[in-house]
Amino acid sequence: MTLGPQVGRDLIATRVRSVLNLSSDREADHIVTTVLDAIVLEVTSNINVDGFTLKLPGFGKFVVRHKPGRMRTLPLTGKTQMTSDKRKVKFIPLSQLRELERVS
Repeated sequence: MTLGPQVGRDLIATRVRSVLNLSSDREADHIVTTVLDAIVLEVTSNINVDGFTLKLPGFGKFVVRHKPGRMRTLPLTGKTQMTSDKRKVKFIPLSQLRELERVS
């Protein structure tokens, strides 16, 4: 079985099923969905906290950053305009994943 550039929840659910010796795909999919929903809920409930970090040891961390607007010159009209404030959620891989990024 060759994997394409994108893999999804089905592959993760299949691996969870085999590791936990679950009897059905539905149980594995429910576990994966529950974990992902918990991560999304935690980040969205703390989206207003600048610098909030959700760390998952051995995997990575999600960091919420607030970026203020800044003055930009529009190329077409030449007008200077203030951009809107933004909130960014950034994922930073930890340990083993970061080592895999390096190409020697």
